[in-house]
Amino acid sequence: MARFRSSLPDPDMDEGVGPDGLIVLLGENPRDPWRWWRVSDTGLESEHRHIPGDDAPWGDTDNMRVAALVPALDAPVRIAPRGDMPAAQAVAAARLSPAGMSSAEPAHVAAAAEGDHVLTCRVTQGHMDLWLAELAAAGLNPDALVPAALVLPAPSNGDVAQGEIGGQLLARTQDAAFAGEAEMVDALAAGATRLDIGADLLADRLAALWRNPPLDLRQGAYARPRVSFFRLPDWAQLARMAAVLALLGFLILVVEIVRLELDSNALEDKALAAAQQRFPAVTDLASAEAQVNGELLRRGAGGASFDAVTPAVFAAMQPLPNVQLRTLSWQGDGTLAIRAAAPRVEDINSMLIALQADGWEVTVPPETAEDATGATVVDITVRAP
Repeated sequence: MARFRSSLPDPDMDEGVGPDGLIVLLGENPRDPWRWWRVSDTGLESEHRHIPGDDAPWGDTDNMRVAALVPALDAPVRIAPRGDMPAAQAVAAARLSPAGMSSAEPAHVAAAAEGDHVLTCRVTQGHMDLWLAELAAAGLNPDALVPAALVLPAPSNGDVAQGEIGGQLLARTQDAAFAGEAEMVDALAAGATRLDIGADLLADRLAALWRNPPLDLRQGAYARPRVSFFRLPDWAQLARMAAVLALLGFLILVVEIVRLELDSNALEDKALAAAQQRFPAVTDLASAEAQVNGELLRRGAGGASFDAVTPAVFAAMQPLPNVQLRTLSWQGDGTLAIRAAAPRVEDINSMLIALQADGWEVTVPPETAEDATGATVVDITVRAP
């Protein structure tokens, strides 16, 4: 054939399809040579041959768009006007049309709307299975499976377009696209004006078909599987993302802990420096706290002072009228010693529970005693914790 270096068309396409791909023309028989073209950013490269069963010459195609052309001899296309029917309804009706169902072998029907017409192709399931198996053996999972005769442009009414691609003769009328064998052309387009399509126009059509095929046989049961999040490669990617997020969360936590530790150390150093201004002998916060508490005791101030402990004792006794305070003495270490008496030991226990609930440190002897009146008498010490 003549050169096949056509610049790519720029129809509306998904952004994920880039100018890098592959076009494969399958042979009319299982062992016939294939033809293939690489699609680059400059257009279609030269035509190449490939013998099925040999090593695939096109390399890795995971990130390529692949379009496979199937022989027109086994995949003729009917073209009919859709009339006033909506496109989706016309396509559904074409799939259910009984035309061409005389074959006893199960058939696969694909249909698509193109302008005001509906394209329909009926092929046997055996051919579909064979084509996809041959492509899979060559490492290809095509994005589109297209009847080769659709490479030809639609002719005017009464004309028949003819062309040859990869050694396969093609023909197309206004009503059909099929293999361009002389007998078939005579039977389907007798008396029609025959237009020979040149290599340059075929190259343009081939590039356009790779981008946006008018009819894709990968429909229904033969549709390309959708990517699922429940497939292993997707779960592996999600696992990697989760691991990265967990690592980032751990690093953020470590940074926050270090920051809080530094802030805490700075506050402790500041507090120790303030205590050393009043008590130069202290060396840490524990000794500074002891010095401050001792100073407060000497002054009778702070949480351990008489003025703080005594009201707490009377507050605990207030809801217990049966509890009497026999003696009360204040010790220099911040301890208030009292002797309490009550007709029942439960009243004494209620007062002790109230003091402990308020945060006071309470001590009592292991055993209680009764006085001459029969009242329970307990010696108790109360101090700040």
